[in-house]
Amino acid sequence: MVPVTQLFAEIRESGYTGSANLLVRYLNQGRAEGDRPVTTSRHASRLLLTKPDNLRPKETTLLEKISAACPEMTALASLVRGFAALLTPAARTPPSSSTRALP
Repeated sequence: MVPVTQLFAEIRESGYTGSANLLVRYLNQGRAEGDRPVTTSRHASRLLLTKPDNLRPKETTLLEKISAACPEMTALASLVRGFAALLTPAARTPPSSSTRALP
C-alpha cells in the first residue's frame, strides 16, 4: 500500500492540480478500486433497509454488487433480510372451527 502523501507527490509530478484533501476524499469513496461498486455508506444503508419490491432495477443491481463485495457485506445483507422478516406482520388467518377459545 502506498501512503497518500507519496501518491500525492507522484501524481502532482504528472500534472495533478487538485488538492491533497480532494485526493483523499476520492480514495475514501473507493473509486481507486475498480472492482467495487461506488456509493456512499448512507446510500448503501438505505438500499439494505428498503424492501426489495420497492427498489428500482438499477438499485437492485447495485445492492447485489454491494452485498457480494465481501463476506461481511454478504452476511450483513442476510442478517438485515432476516431481521426485516421478523418485523413483517404475519398474515392473520381466521380461527378454524376446531380451535377452542380459551376461557
